Amino acid sequence: MTLCASSVLVFAQNDNHRRYPPTSVQRSWQRDYPDYNVNDNNWQWQNNRWHTRYTDKQNNRSVEVYYDRNGRRMYERHEWNVNDVPDRVRDRIRSRYHTNNYQVYRVERPGSGFYFQISLGGNRMIYLDERGREVRNRYY
Repeated sequence: MTLCASSVLVFAQNDNHRRYPPTSVQRSWQRDYPDYNVNDNNWQWQNNRWHTRYTDKQNNRSVEVYYDRNGRRMYERHEWNVNDVPDRVRDRIRSRYHTNNYQVYRVERPGSGFYFQISLGGNRMIYLDERGREVRNRYY
């Protein structure tokens, strides 16, 4: 009986840890996204990063945000429409990978610009800058 009770307590603590980030992350979130409530999000601790998702109110796109444990925003990943991708990126995908069927995310790093994460299906991912040149992914 004591073993069961202690197991439930440990799992409850782990669930609470995953759901509510530390104060440093909460403060950063409120500074970065003042129109969104930190408690409305389902936070997860994953790969040494705090991670949450929200829907951007301006364009109704899904956004994933990643913070380190000190509250520094590491990157954001925005769901992106294939039609909004620059022509050079679409041309590169079509000519090099011979497909028009893919998913796109725009990955933004504070102070470092952005690139596109292209999911070609299965586990195949490529990363392209706005000119259609391949870049190395540093955050996944």
